[in-house]
Amino acid sequence: MKRFAFMMVLALTITIAFGQKNVRQTASNYLKAGKLDKAVEAINACIANPATIEDARAWFIRGNIYLEIANTTDENYRALDPDPLPKVLESYEKSMKYDPKKEFFEDIFAKLNWERNNLYNIAVDAYNNQDFTKAMQSFASAADVIAVSGIADTVALLNTAYCATLANDYENAKKYYILLLEENYQTPALFVSLSDLYRIEGDQENAMKYIQMGKEAYPEDPTVFLGETSVFLTFNLTDQALRNLLAYIETDTTNFSVYFALGTIYDKIVNDTTVDEATRIDALEKAITAYKRSLKLNPEYFNALYNIGALYVNTAAAIEIEANALPLDKVEEYETMKAELTNYLELAAPYLEQATSMQPDDVNTLQTLRLIYSRTGQNEKLREITAKIDALTQ
Repeated sequence: MKRFAFMMVLALTITIAFGQKNVRQTASNYLKAGKLDKAVEAINACIANPATIEDARAWFIRGNIYLEIANTTDENYRALDPDPLPKVLESYEKSMKYDPKKEFFEDIFAKLNWERNNLYNIAVDAYNNQDFTKAMQSFASAADVIAVSGIADTVALLNTAYCATLANDYENAKKYYILLLEENYQTPALFVSLSDLYRIEGDQENAMKYIQMGKEAYPEDPTVFLGETSVFLTFNLTDQALRNLLAYIETDTTNFSVYFALGTIYDKIVNDTTVDEATRIDALEKAITAYKRSLKLNPEYFNALYNIGALYVNTAAAIEIEANALPLDKVEEYETMKAELTNYLELAAPYLEQATSMQPDDVNTLQTLRLIYSRTGQNEKLREITAKIDALTQ
């Protein structure tokens, strides 16, 4: 009697399993017929049953169904699941897990690769339209899709991190750069980019950590060297930054941005009232020389044009403060300082005029020029530039 009962249970199990395989086939048939709502209902009932919960074919079919939902243009079917891609990946992962003979692997890989390419196209279109958040999300999904087949798509991950940075989503940018490092993908630019993200956020410890990792991996690479200098500059480690830049220009005299950075360091010294006057005067000459060298290498470098003009203007302002503090009987000395002040303003004007020709809507530059024209008696230019400022600010 017990044996008969056991055989009845066994027969019942076989019947249930067979029945669920019929449901699986029904789901497949609905998919082929394009009836995605009925296909979803059938396949989810199939995988929910203990008899087929570890059936590789059932999970394969489920992945195909949700992939079709992800790509359909029929709004009714699209509404079946607002975010079908995670179910696609879950289904294919489980199909491969329960498929030791890899019966479905080639088909799954082909479908995953097709979907990856589709997501790439969406990401590129979003990037070209400057929708960097959507581009980031699509590149990330492309990496997730192909990762199911055991492949780390470092290009997609790199694009994800880059687009996240453009979208000012620094947390995701850091996340994907670090993921690349975990995948043993390393380039000098990766270390510099990751360090920069922490530097922008004011995290000195991590900014230095990743730039030092870059230096260890690429000790001779100039981009890493300059990245370290940026960290020094950001956190006011002036001596270290200056040492780096002076060492750099001994081997490369063609990088305009290096001379600009050198100029900014000397510029800081000029404005540092805790430093003795002789050092500040020396720094002024060195800053001007560095900025001019940067401009010689790149005559249309707006930042260098603006900075050298601003340096002259700031020097004139410092002289004015000093002149106004003179006793009333120091007339001759006052006139000498006033002439010196005017000279610095006149030196500044050509650089700021060139800067404003490059960026005509930059109000800061225009306002500085208005001050110069006012103080040097250039009334016609003063009227013209005042009109431009009024048009931009009204």
